[in-house]
Amino acid sequence: MQLEELIAQYQDIHQFLNQNWPLASRMKRTFARTMKVVEELGELANEILTSMNLQRQAKIAQFSHENLEDEYADVFGALILLGIELDLDIEKIIQRKIKFTKKRFGLSEKTAH
Repeated sequence: MQLEELIAQYQDIHQFLNQNWPLASRMKRTFARTMKVVEELGELANEILTSMNLQRQAKIAQFSHENLEDEYADVFGALILLGIELDLDIEKIIQRKIKFTKKRFGLSEKTAH
């Protein structure tokens, strides 16, 4: 799936969330989306710690790589939803940041796929 299609899918989710759990202002929606990113990042951190055997045995016993993947996807999705709420051109921003990072580290502009 290309980034453009991924963003379009999350725009549908964004509309659904705003219709079913409306918040009175953009500021409140932005705050809610930001807190969701924090929540999901905490859940990902928890899975990473579990994968490193740095949690209690009961959690370690229930660990699955799929759970780790799901939490990663939740963070990524929450960030996309926050970007949509902030009216960011996510694809443009990512491309700009990749270009900056490659220049910073002296990497070629061309990427092998």
